[in-house]
Amino acid sequence: MDFKVPILMGILCFVVTSFSYAQSNENISLNGKWSFKTDPYAQGESSQWFAKDVNTTSWGTMAVPGNWDLVNEYSEYVGDAWYTRTFTVKEIQSTEQLRLVFQSVYNNSKVWVNGHLVGEHDFGFLPFHFNISEYINPGKENRLTVLVNNVFKSGAMWNWGGIRRPVWLELTSKTRIEFQHIDAVPNLKKGTAQLDVKIVSSNASNTPRNVLFNIDIKSNGKIVAQGEVKTIIPANTNKHIVKWAYHLPKSKVNLWHFDFPNLYESTVTLSENKEILHTNSDRFGIRKLEINSLELLLNGESIRPVGFNVVPEDRFTGNTLPIERIKEDVDLMKSLGANMARLSHVNLPKEYIDYLDEKGIMIFEEVGLWGKDILVDPEHPKPKEWLQRIIENNYNHPAVIGWSLGNELGMASKNPKVDAYIKGAIEMAEKLDPNRIAVSVSNSANNSPKEATMYADLAMLNGYQNWGKKADGTWENHKKPIFMSEFGYELNSEDPSLGDVPAEKILNQLRNKEYVLGASLWTFNDYRSTYHGKDGWKTPPSQNRAWGIVTSFRDKKKGFYSVQKEFSPIKNLTVSNINTTERHAKVTIQPREKLDIPANILRGYKVQYTLFDSDFKPVETKTENIKTIFPGDDTFDVFLEWSAKDNLSMIEVSFLDPQGYKVLTDVVKFQVPKQPVITFANTANNGIRVFRKSKDAEAYYVRYEKDGLIFNTKKTTNNFIDIEDKKIKQGDVWQYQLIAVNNKGESVPSEVKELIKDEDELPPIVWNTKHTENGVFIAYSVNPYDYLYEVLYGTSPNKYNQKLTTKVKGVLNIPNIKKGIPIYYKMRVIKQWGFASEWTQELKSE
Repeated sequence: MDFKVPILMGILCFVVTSFSYAQSNENISLNGKWSFKTDPYAQGESSQWFAKDVNTTSWGTMAVPGNWDLVNEYSEYVGDAWYTRTFTVKEIQSTEQLRLVFQSVYNNSKVWVNGHLVGEHDFGFLPFHFNISEYINPGKENRLTVLVNNVFKSGAMWNWGGIRRPVWLELTSKTRIEFQHIDAVPNLKKGTAQLDVKIVSSNASNTPRNVLFNIDIKSNGKIVAQGEVKTIIPANTNKHIVKWAYHLPKSKVNLWHFDFPNLYESTVTLSENKEILHTNSDRFGIRKLEINSLELLLNGESIRPVGFNVVPEDRFTGNTLPIERIKEDVDLMKSLGANMARLSHVNLPKEYIDYLDEKGIMIFEEVGLWGKDILVDPEHPKPKEWLQRIIENNYNHPAVIGWSLGNELGMASKNPKVDAYIKGAIEMAEKLDPNRIAVSVSNSANNSPKEATMYADLAMLNGYQNWGKKADGTWENHKKPIFMSEFGYELNSEDPSLGDVPAEKILNQLRNKEYVLGASLWTFNDYRSTYHGKDGWKTPPSQNRAWGIVTSFRDKKKGFYSVQKEFSPIKNLTVSNINTTERHAKVTIQPREKLDIPANILRGYKVQYTLFDSDFKPVETKTENIKTIFPGDDTFDVFLEWSAKDNLSMIEVSFLDPQGYKVLTDVVKFQVPKQPVITFANTANNGIRVFRKSKDAEAYYVRYEKDGLIFNTKKTTNNFIDIEDKKIKQGDVWQYQLIAVNNKGESVPSEVKELIKDEDELPPIVWNTKHTENGVFIAYSVNPYDYLYEVLYGTSPNKYNQKLTTKVKGVLNIPNIKKGIPIYYKMRVIKQWGFASEWTQELKSE
């Protein structure tokens, strides 16, 4: 099966340029369906599956970009896999070159064009390209083939396989801009800024080119600086450097800050004899980050930041990271007060860091060495290339404040050459980029003063117990400021109602220590894994490693709200003195202490309050500006007034950051919840499961009784409640009622439902359903005694004409369902002894 793409130059440019690391004259997307075949016995090369005339009639298909692990048949496949497609391209002029660009292939890849091997790549998260001009047959069909291998694995993360990010062709002049690097350093006393632009270009032609570079610097769409540089680029030159400098006056300087992420754009145009050959644009920010004794200074002001580690994936899109996933995650982290983190072990695509630039979260990009690693060697070329490439790719991002040379590389007993590696890598990073911090993330800096942290200016420390003592030991050994780059305790729960993090306990051990500057939670999200680990760290059978405060499906856990309170830029926000008759209330705001975590100067923050009617619809929203708050300020009050008066159900009061994110919220209900309804129930030999329908409660519980004996379940926020009580015997009739709870009180109990425990098995809990471009994904609970899962589905209620049976754990995929067409389905499990459970209630995909 072949997929042909005619090259209609420029039509797809708007799609591809957002992925590109250099703008070009003409870009052609190669995304879409490719022919695909696994190769578990690694016979493809010897059988020449890369040949131009390879027969693909027996091959399947795979989405690009995408992960093969999202397809049920390949959900746990590890090894070689082949992708191929055909395309045509117009005549290439003698002055042009055609590049094939991959933004990311995980992990190792070989690429053939028309049967010719054009190159290999083994940095799974980094972009790469090949000049394929000499291998193309213009105007005819050309075959592109990629061999991908995902065996490489680091740590507990899933090794998602495939061509995971976009692919495109780039047709440019042989003389072109490769990239530009912009140093934008402010003079904080004068309010001015020095701009130094380094332009790196190439000339693949056989003649020198006498060229002109025009530079335009824009802020908010308006030009604030312009310049030009003339030069001669020698023939057959890969790296020609020119530099341009400009002193930006105070009136045109807007500093980048995590609360005010002001961005500039630099556009460089390359021309010869007034003919434009190539252009390149990139954004940058003007900001200054310094370590001054025991202070971390952003633009001259002390900050004590907080943030999250992220495993950039979910169970519905893998680690392809569509822009929707990127934006949702970053927006959620901003609502949690995040402003600095060693965000991820893996290198992020440009779109991700672009959005961090826009929203204001500072990060360290990392060379992905972890634990005991043969690459921890100052003589090994791979880490050096890795570091050089991430610096080259991410140099202009203001969100990137430093480079990490590895994670938990440990003492010399684990990696004998670790000291020499870290020392040399830090020196290399500081030489390549003198305006950022170079660090090594450690879990052993507290053990010895001779540990590799001694070579960095900032101690990046990971800790999962005795957090305060670990910080104290690191300080005693190294006398350097500390950022807790990972903190956590044990896995929590996949169940959103149970999944909590002891954030207050941990942070209280780190607060009020002058040398502890901030902290970053491991992790923001649950992620796919089979990592076994010690007690408390074992991944559950669903393969969802439950470190996060949101699930792998992005449902908020109980820990989301615990962490939001501890990460809030203010210590507390309390609503009191509510008078619904006279329509006013008081909000009391308690600032952070000077050595709290977090503790930052707060400018441009607001209080927003919304009144809701009896149907919980907003009827009035108002906003009050807040004075500048400094850490250590006294508690103060803000007085609220409103006009709405009839049938009000609640008031929501939020503390807004300057970008409008609600970073702390207090909700006061004026009425108890309405009577809830039990909508469905499963009965089984080990329990009863009831489902509810209600929208105005904060939690729910079930009251169950028999013969005058009354019992209550624990409260939950889920849409179901399991009653697993050995006092309930099979065949006995018990009465069940659902009660809704909010901060005003309890609802009237639901109508009584009589249920009888029987010999059945409970079906899986369906956590979430997601309709993507690749079909419908269903996320569900997994028990160690499960054998396989069945789904009946169709496009009409209670009419199921399709069936899926699978052993896939945690998330299954129903393919070939077009987006926008809902399906109706129910699900059950067959246990390992062969007994099938009850079916779930009917569910609908959106």
